[in-house]
Amino acid sequence: MKHVTRKFSTTPGTRDVLPPESMRLLEVQASIRKTFRLFGYGEVLTPAMEYSEVIEEPKLRDASFKLFDPDNQMLLLRPEMTTPIARLVAQRLRNLPPPYKLSYVLPVYRRTSVGRGQSAELYQAGVEVVGSPSPQEDAATVALLVDVLSALGLEAPSDFAVVLGQTAFYTAYLRQAAPKAAPALLAALAAKDLVRVDSLAASLSDEVGAAVREIPRLVGPATEGSIIEEAAKHAGSAPEASAALENLREILHYLNAYGCLGAVILDLGLVGRHNYYTGAVFEAYSPRIGFTIANGGRYDNLLQRFDRTLPATGFAIYLERLLSILPEKDASPLLVLVGGGVGGTKTAVQLRECGVPTLHLSEDLEPEAAVRYASSVEAGWICYRSPDGIKLAPAEPGTRFEAVGIEDVAEKVLGVVAR
Repeated sequence: MKHVTRKFSTTPGTRDVLPPESMRLLEVQASIRKTFRLFGYGEVLTPAMEYSEVIEEPKLRDASFKLFDPDNQMLLLRPEMTTPIARLVAQRLRNLPPPYKLSYVLPVYRRTSVGRGQSAELYQAGVEVVGSPSPQEDAATVALLVDVLSALGLEAPSDFAVVLGQTAFYTAYLRQAAPKAAPALLAALAAKDLVRVDSLAASLSDEVGAAVREIPRLVGPATEGSIIEEAAKHAGSAPEASAALENLREILHYLNAYGCLGAVILDLGLVGRHNYYTGAVFEAYSPRIGFTIANGGRYDNLLQRFDRTLPATGFAIYLERLLSILPEKDASPLLVLVGGGVGGTKTAVQLRECGVPTLHLSEDLEPEAAVRYASSVEAGWICYRSPDGIKLAPAEPGTRFEAVGIEDVAEKVLGVVAR
């Protein structure tokens, strides 16, 4: 019988994350958590597996990894976090007063086609506000997203922009003007397929067809009021569309108060990628990559599935995509201390007490080998213990060592004076 050789590799769509990328990922997560706490969000953890009934949307169910428990009940690896948090709120927070402001930093899992450059395991960070219908909360989530990105060193609009739309506006207009074509048009817009929108519009009356084509192309800076005014021309016979535009105006008013209106672009053709969105929706883009780095919006009907009628809004950030657009960091301040026996151990303790990140090698490597090792762990410096202190040098080929006291290492390596 022929045996199949097992391939010891990661599964398609997943990968190992090594230093220094893993360290950078953890630093970014810590920065995001700090900003979330600054806005008063409490962090939650949900199981990686959910019963299949929890996830209802067909696109998400189709993209899910499916498992079976000992009772033969189907389980899904969570494909996103919004629905699990909706379940959590309905089950665990029923006796507490809303609104609930919750955050998370967790991976989600989605089946993906091999070779498309997409991940099956996505690191995400996000928030959900459950229990308030106020446009102020929609604005607050957008402002929080802008603050998160700004705290990581990105600047709007050169590094990123948040594109803001209103699902309810176009949906309400279509229900009034072209109810039969509405499902196909909304599906085309969700897929960002304007060619398909134009094709469907050709079968409508001239007036409606023109509006169907024009509305998704109403795009521009949020600081320009003309975008909403142009949209308002198509809302006259649809009261729900007018109400949706008024909601958008209020969100912009609050965004202006937050001081982040300059980071926002209006797009009346943005309707969101998930069926549960009901109002304002938004996506964050960067000119450096071709994928969204974050997306979110209002979903006022989702919790009805869990026997609670609560409005909600939130967003999710794709952390690996975010990492790819962040500014380059300065060289690592890590120091490699080579050998030295017991005395070297004492020196390592002293260096760490001075705030110098120190990797201590027990082996007495020659300088050339020490430089190669330092390069492999992204260390910027190497040193050896000496009778009067240490011999210190940058981790570079042919480097020259300088005798310094332990108390002076922090200034050399980190640019700070040890206390």
